[in-house]
Amino acid sequence: MFTVGWALKQSRHKYGDKTALIFGGKSETYRDLDEYTDRFARALRNLGLRSGDRVALMLPNGLDMVHAYFGVAKAGLLGVPLNLRWSAPEIAFVLEDAAVGAILAGGEFTSMLALSPMRDQVPIYIFGDGGGDFTHWDDVMASADAATPLPEVSERDPWVVVYTSGTTGQPKGAVRSHYSNVIIALSMASEFGISPDDVGFAILPMFHVNSMWFVTLSMVIGATCVIYSRRAFHPVHVVDEMNAFGVTYGMFVPSLLTFLADGVDKGQLDPATLKVLMTSSAPLDTTLRDRLLRGFPTARLFDIYGATEYGVASAMRHRLGGTLGSVGYAAMGQEIRILDANHASLPPGQIGEIYVRGPSLMDGYFRHEDATRAAFTKDGGFLTVGDLGYLTEDGLLYLVGRKQDMIIVAGENVYPKEVEDVLLSDSAVALAAVVGIADQRRGERPVALVVPRPEHVVNVAQLHRLCRERLADYKRPVAIEVVAELPVGPVGKVIRRLAKQAYLGSRAPS
Repeated sequence: MFTVGWALKQSRHKYGDKTALIFGGKSETYRDLDEYTDRFARALRNLGLRSGDRVALMLPNGLDMVHAYFGVAKAGLLGVPLNLRWSAPEIAFVLEDAAVGAILAGGEFTSMLALSPMRDQVPIYIFGDGGGDFTHWDDVMASADAATPLPEVSERDPWVVVYTSGTTGQPKGAVRSHYSNVIIALSMASEFGISPDDVGFAILPMFHVNSMWFVTLSMVIGATCVIYSRRAFHPVHVVDEMNAFGVTYGMFVPSLLTFLADGVDKGQLDPATLKVLMTSSAPLDTTLRDRLLRGFPTARLFDIYGATEYGVASAMRHRLGGTLGSVGYAAMGQEIRILDANHASLPPGQIGEIYVRGPSLMDGYFRHEDATRAAFTKDGGFLTVGDLGYLTEDGLLYLVGRKQDMIIVAGENVYPKEVEDVLLSDSAVALAAVVGIADQRRGERPVALVVPRPEHVVNVAQLHRLCRERLADYKRPVAIEVVAELPVGPVGKVIRRLAKQAYLGSRAPS
């Protein structure tokens, strides 16, 4: 059976006393991890949670987050990972939309949860230090009945509901099954040549699917996974941990890859240790690609294109002087088509909407049947997230546009409308456009352009305050500029593409 719990138990049988996880000064063997997550699952069931209930995971990277993921899997529940950078209103929306039956949270979030309207509606269990008047998870584990039977879990049962921002700005929960996630792990291991002898490095936030899949991959194949033990990235700490544990593979965004290239240039990293480098969320430029390939001459460097809804759709292995700009060929088991507005296939070279079919697709959007129907073809076989692109004759995929002007900031998705709605809540703002401007380290950064209402004066400082109160930090515009007008279409909607062109043109050297 291709369930997450079954996969972990298989690894326990094969690699029982081998180190599965390392986090700072702590480590766990496969036997420890399997036994503890069995107890974790029983503790969840003893709380009265039943198969199909949702459990919010508000935990930072670490052993607790891995325990929670595998615990809810074995308990037949659905984990709902929360982006720890979301603001209180954003978190409250997801908790309500997912109708969660419990919240598992780190002690550092007790102040926010104490003020949440959900605190009187949903039981909250705290991990680590702190807790206030909330129940501590250690107490739940201590009182759990070891005789509690674990439910039968099918590979087609859902495991997680992962929220991803929609084109309207309201997040939607992508429901992903055990099977789809185990398939992603196995296909990634096969595509990239990762084996049980390898040591992985989980550095990206584990509330994102990228890192969730990465850790699952490591546990499914029996590798050792090192979880970066600091809350903030620092080049020295990244290099130190990679050296200390002999990391051989990792998933990085381009800004982190720059750290690695610098580390090799300065003689701080052994170029022979790292075997597989994976990157996603933002394209590599020629300079960084070539620095990495020259700095790590025996490593394989892969660009991955995917989405919360797809899994891994395609992958490109980079080579010196090779193709740049493509996101590669369809990943194992995936089929990619370019369709027009009527869902008819387009020939190679023609731009259309990218659709993917394969075993790693989501089941649908949680409690959003209309959005699910809109995302899939009528026969339910192919799925789109709204990206535009084209295929070459030999099957290379090129992206030419992203979901409704989505901005990617250091791997985080920012949808302009969500930010624009906050700006437009100010009575002095008539029109707003949020666009992504290229940034060497973060991929892009959001910039806002606003038009004042007649006889009103826009207070830019007040707009920044609104954004700080209502938006995660990565969604907040780095600059807000007042302009006399913005380009609008026939129905009065701002055309962001033209607004961006005008903004960049105003800054071009004369």
